Amino acid sequence: MSFFRSDAAARFSASAAAYAATMAPALRPVATEVVRRAHLQAGERVLDIGTGTGTAAGLARGERRAVTGLDGAPGMLEIARAEVPEVTFVESDFGALPFGEDAFDVIVSCHALLFAADRVAVLREWRRVTQPGGRISLSVPGPWEATMGPMADPIYAAYGLSTARDYPDPSDLAAWAEAAGWREIETDADPSVVIPLADEAAYRLWMSTGSRGMATANWAMERVEAFRAELLAVVPKAPDGSMQIPFGALYLVATR
Repeated sequence: MSFFRSDAAARFSASAAAYAATMAPALRPVATEVVRRAHLQAGERVLDIGTGTGTAAGLARGERRAVTGLDGAPGMLEIARAEVPEVTFVESDFGALPFGEDAFDVIVSCHALLFAADRVAVLREWRRVTQPGGRISLSVPGPWEATMGPMADPIYAAYGLSTARDYPDPSDLAAWAEAAGWREIETDADPSVVIPLADEAAYRLWMSTGSRGMATANWAMERVEAFRAELLAVVPKAPDGSMQIPFGALYLVATR
């Protein structure tokens, strides 16, 4: 059984409240960096793809910009619409955008691209709706060595789970963008990015988000608790006892 990727929109919609309490705050620094690297100008049309609860879209507001946030998970968008004013939120598959060509000046996306089965095709679709000379700024988790994967993989395997080790490195990310037609491509990596969780309760809530919750949904509670305990034992801890789950961040900026 795969631990990631399939039916992502439905899973994240169902666990939107848990995501808002755990992942959204953890990814805010990454979203801030994505928006900073976009070098937004006054009056631009900005599309935040995979907006989730609207973090990057909210950060992109201001200076007369028209900001749209797009996500396939209605539960996430319900939170975004309630908490992030002055943004238009649209429910849609990010691989088939409901916009015409050249509809936006800038695309931003925080940790969404890896949910696409065909990353080149999706980046090509994102390019389609970007005007000539427009820009993209995105992040993805990774590389593999900077994530929790190397520590947790033996535990996943022991419980019959696969972690689908497809986190890219910067050269992979650049190659996808180039194949999709983007130019002036630049990449960067920050392996220090972590998901901070205050305590075991926060960890349990985080484990219920997306595929993490679905993967164990049909297990007996005793098996679930044993699985969580083994993972907890290998999670890095800060001096204050809080958890610091390695996640990493790769950044890409490019021009249409």
